[in-house]
Amino acid sequence: MRRPVSPAPQLELLKDALTKTPFKDRVFLVGGCVRDRLLGTPEPDDLDLVVQGSALEVAKLLYKLRIADGPHAVYARFGTAMVMVQGRRIELATARAESYQPGSRKPEVVPASLEEDMLRRDFTINALMESLWTGEVIDLLGRGLADLKQGILRTPRDPLLTFADDPLRMLRAVRFKHRFTLTYAPGLEEAIQEKASECRHLSQERIRDELVKMILHPTGPAALEDLRRLGLIEVFAPELAAMKGVEQGGAHHLDVWDHTLLTLGKAATLDL
Repeated sequence: MRRPVSPAPQLELLKDALTKTPFKDRVFLVGGCVRDRLLGTPEPDDLDLVVQGSALEVAKLLYKLRIADGPHAVYARFGTAMVMVQGRRIELATARAESYQPGSRKPEVVPASLEEDMLRRDFTINALMESLWTGEVIDLLGRGLADLKQGILRTPRDPLLTFADDPLRMLRAVRFKHRFTLTYAPGLEEAIQEKASECRHLSQERIRDELVKMILHPTGPAALEDLRRLGLIEVFAPELAAMKGVEQGGAHHLDVWDHTLLTLGKAATLDL
């Protein structure tokens, strides 16, 4: 699948700056930006790029060429860097493979092929790349474009392995399902239910960020109900799960949980 090169001025600057360097044709847009543009939805403010080679060297080069707005941030352990170009945040990542020790959220990282990098990602629809030079969309796993078209949420590997690596991906699965009106691939829902207890290892900040994204979207009530149904919410917010089945009495025909979801849905329609 081929599309015109992105007109985003920041990407044009990067393309022009890297054309006469060893990194030509070795830098790709990846993840949510590619997915959202294919879906025709607003793309994220941040742009993610994957590099065949050293992302740290690309960041240094962009600063040296005065393409970056200022000094770059480097996260050498993970092979990643962040630069600002014309006020837009751009994340650069070396193509890599990751492995996790049980109970740890900090992976061991080694350089790897682009195919291996795509396999470590959360879902096939987020494992699509786009050439910075030609605009060609590249589906190295051979499933992402079809899953996006058919509305299927699938992990690149066995979902039990994908969720064990980072349990936050289970919350992201719920958010993506409802935000993009997707269907869980066979086995994915069961994997979430089996691995739900692993969410106890997540920081409250990471959980909060996912919940806020869900609640602020019009599909928030359905997403929260999925969190409850799959056994996730009782792990990190048992007081919310306990609302299910609590009768209100009087004229209320809904329990506290369903009434809360109804109120959240009504709030999303208000023009504040």
